[in-house]
Amino acid sequence: MKHKRLWFSAIFAALLVAITLAGLEILSSFVVPPWPARELRPIEVSKNAVASTLGGAPAVPEYNSWGLRDREHPLQKPAGISRTVLVGDSFLEGAFVGKSVGARLEEIWQAEGHRDWEVMSLGISATGPPQYYYRIRNIALSLQPDALVLTFYSGNDFVSDALSPWRISPPIAERPRPSWLGAVAPRLTWLLVNRLGLSEFGRANKGTTDAAQEIMKKPRAERLDAMVRLIKTRYYPEKDEKVIREILSRGGDKFWDRFEPRDRDQEYLQAWWLAGMVDWETATWTVPVTPAEIEQSMDKRQVAATMTWLLGARDLARERGIKFLIALAPVGVVDPSYAEFWRPWPRYMSYPRENEAKHRLLRAALEAQGVTVVDLEDDLKGVPGTYRVSDGHWTELGTEIAAKRLAAALQKLREAR
Repeated sequence: MKHKRLWFSAIFAALLVAITLAGLEILSSFVVPPWPARELRPIEVSKNAVASTLGGAPAVPEYNSWGLRDREHPLQKPAGISRTVLVGDSFLEGAFVGKSVGARLEEIWQAEGHRDWEVMSLGISATGPPQYYYRIRNIALSLQPDALVLTFYSGNDFVSDALSPWRISPPIAERPRPSWLGAVAPRLTWLLVNRLGLSEFGRANKGTTDAAQEIMKKPRAERLDAMVRLIKTRYYPEKDEKVIREILSRGGDKFWDRFEPRDRDQEYLQAWWLAGMVDWETATWTVPVTPAEIEQSMDKRQVAATMTWLLGARDLARERGIKFLIALAPVGVVDPSYAEFWRPWPRYMSYPRENEAKHRLLRAALEAQGVTVVDLEDDLKGVPGTYRVSDGHWTELGTEIAAKRLAAALQKLREAR
């Protein structure tokens, strides 16, 4: 009799959980964006939301009904159209430039007479290789692409966890990554990730964007002290204020010059990366600075783990006969003006320098696997003014160079048998 009661209790509890989840999933459907928007972004896109998280840009561009910086596209590929789908992060989203890489790519083809070639841009800020893989598997493949481009940014896209068939999903995860809850209640999963702030988007902000922009409205003579107080109060109350001031003052007056109003490529000072700079410059751990130290300390296991996701994406395309290439976006230190701006903070720059070394290793590993690689370092290296010093994204010039290289590479890929 006791065993029967236990079985009854277990069955009753399971049914109660199932009914509760089903009810919450139904209720969530009234407030959660429809597919594929809920699979693409962890936030509901609005000008204010994007501007606040990405740095307060006043001229945030329009987004389509899927939450993408792109024009509207039908799910079903129109007859007679050759469709290219781009997958990547904020370098594709291009919130700080007049036209994204995808928009420029399509314009270039249109000008060349390829009016039956279209580009769909699935660029989502604050995402990386795991999201790229699942975004391709769950969404991009359903769009019937003729070509797939995975854009990889060497500045922050290296990961430590490899793709594996034995990988155990977490209880909850940002869509489109799999999770236990996501398998049975995807809408509820989106809602919880959104409301609880569980996505990667904007985690480092700590609500300091508006405060930093207010500081930039002050006279120059007052900005440094105000920024020191903000960094100490919001990020490092335990650090000596004199130490923070010394670090932030190294760039001199030229530092503030970069954030004055301009007609294009407006820079936005953000407290979160200033806090990162203070953290690295006061680090108690060993920071590699010289090329030899960087080469020795480089974590090659990250390159190997990252490779699994990229090759997995390649295999998804190959199984369906879709042309595939990986575009490698290098770190901003390839831009001489970017490197010069950050020269006073060598410890902080050790991180992008290490990623620069991993970039070269990744390219060699991908090419050894027969992957078609477009290394944008070949086009951007040594060209000043291609990267924004504030957030490390492409400027208008950098975006244009990248779009032209991709247009030529994809045309060559199309012509290959």
